Amino acid sequence: MSNYGYTHEKLSPHLWRIIDRTGVCCYLVEGTEKACLLDTTNGLGDIKEYVQRLTDRPVFVVLTHAHLDHMGSSGLFEEVYLNREDLPVYRFKTSTEHRLSDARNRLKLQVSDISELPPVYAGEFRPLRDGQCFDLGGITIEMISVKGHTPGMMCALLKEERIIIFGDACGVAVMLMDEFSSNVSEYRQSLLHLKEYEDQYDVVYRNHGTFTSPKELLDHVIECCDLVLAGKDDHVPIKLYGHDLFLCHQLKPGTHERMDGKEGNLLYLPEKVK
Repeated sequence: MSNYGYTHEKLSPHLWRIIDRTGVCCYLVEGTEKACLLDTTNGLGDIKEYVQRLTDRPVFVVLTHAHLDHMGSSGLFEEVYLNREDLPVYRFKTSTEHRLSDARNRLKLQVSDISELPPVYAGEFRPLRDGQCFDLGGITIEMISVKGHTPGMMCALLKEERIIIFGDACGVAVMLMDEFSSNVSEYRQSLLHLKEYEDQYDVVYRNHGTFTSPKELLDHVIECCDLVLAGKDDHVPIKLYGHDLFLCHQLKPGTHERMDGKEGNLLYLPEKVK
């Protein structure tokens, strides 16, 4: 079903995936009392009205991190949570200069003024911390801190359904690529914290690409960190978003798949190896 530039699919009794027209997704979790929207995608369309077509429960928003492809149109909602560690990221990403540049270069939008862009949240964020739980009625979300991609990066564990949303915290090409990212050593410690929860979930979802990964993804990304720290990775040079990065594992030509067939990779700045 599509409308407002979005499509959606029901993943479980309590969970929907909502995909925007750029291919980025967010997740709607519905309980008997209220609903939680985990991220808001790029916000190219009225995502609030779209969500209200899926649920009649009161909806609040939890932002997994402060990147624009995860918080577009968050300004349409009144109750929005964000880890305070990501406030510096939020301030930078929502500056007029950065938002216009992002819209023109990444989203390929013809815009001349910031007022033409999806509204981002301008109020005071509700605090979000490691171990914080949201009881929606029949389904509980536990938030897990996985500092790395950003300082306040969070994963969401749907406890009763044994589903975890890694988001951008752990994926097929995790990016440690700007001044806000952790170094590889710090990121590895965050992944070990995430691993403490692996007996509580069976299904792994993400926000980009195929959206779904095997549980082994976490171990594979930890292995990437180990290889980089030991200087034994493939060290493939790659330029992305104006950054000169290195890729841990060589890819099959013309694909995003690793040569060895495993899923999980790491993109990093050379100064992020410590």
